[in-house]
Amino acid sequence: MKDRTLKVMGRISRDKNFLAKFLRIQRSIAAFPILAVYFIVGSYFTRFDYFNLNFLLGAFALYMLSVAVNGYNNLFDIEEDKLAISNKIMKANYLLKEFTLGQLKWNFALTSIALACILLIIGKLEFIALCTFTYILGILYTKPIRLKNRPPLGTLSNTYGFSILPVLNCFFLLNGDLISTIAFILAILLPTFASCLIAEIADRKIDRQIGTRTTACRLGKHVKSVIKAVLIFSAVFYFIALYISWAAILVTPFVVAILYETRKLYFDFTDEKADYTLIKIGAHICRGLIIYVLAVIILHETAATLLTSIFYN
Repeated sequence: MKDRTLKVMGRISRDKNFLAKFLRIQRSIAAFPILAVYFIVGSYFTRFDYFNLNFLLGAFALYMLSVAVNGYNNLFDIEEDKLAISNKIMKANYLLKEFTLGQLKWNFALTSIALACILLIIGKLEFIALCTFTYILGILYTKPIRLKNRPPLGTLSNTYGFSILPVLNCFFLLNGDLISTIAFILAILLPTFASCLIAEIADRKIDRQIGTRTTACRLGKHVKSVIKAVLIFSAVFYFIALYISWAAILVTPFVVAILYETRKLYFDFTDEKADYTLIKIGAHICRGLIIYVLAVIILHETAATLLTSIFYN
């Protein structure tokens, strides 16, 4: 029986309605892991109030930042994406063959403008500075410096974007405390690095063909040993995070999902299975985020009372 996750991915890639195409050009799937971290950490700093205005604006800004950076990447990686499609790579961020260069340019420009407007509305200097730095880093990741082609800077840049950035966004925007912020970063940093490295492993064949020198390409046959080390130190960092602040327990489902799929890949390792592993990690995170948000909204008062009594007393 075909895996249900692959069925869903296939449906997403074939759907021709306006909303599906809009989500594909925005590479919305890439924003889900970032938003997952943001929602968990942000709900803690707002005492589980999803209707806090700054919280909602921050989520919107983070989404637009992700779309803008990925949109810029789309402009310069079209040939690479087409090559991925021809090699039957499954990830949804290679579903760009249906868009013209003009559409990609408009998407990037309008998203960047929308991001600037949201930042002006928010008006917090530290938050604006952090988003501006990340925007510039995202541009440099693709061109002109192309950090993607300078291992391990490319992998570290992605790790920063998917883990450190959303936590710091919550810290600056929602007046979070420093101890909990450090704990959250420690808990998710290495699992996120593992996910970013897996994404590069899945693309190694294509990257070698087009001359892209990612960290996975540079590591070669040693990449499996690095994955093993990341698994071990992820567990160590997680328990250190719990020791620093029990708030880190909130990200446990996402950490476990990533490490579980990474461990499976370690014991049955091929480049092709890395692509499937990344899809499964993304699916677990998306499901977890949806369940978490619905649970907190539906059980808001009960959850807020219970969790506040645990973490704030």
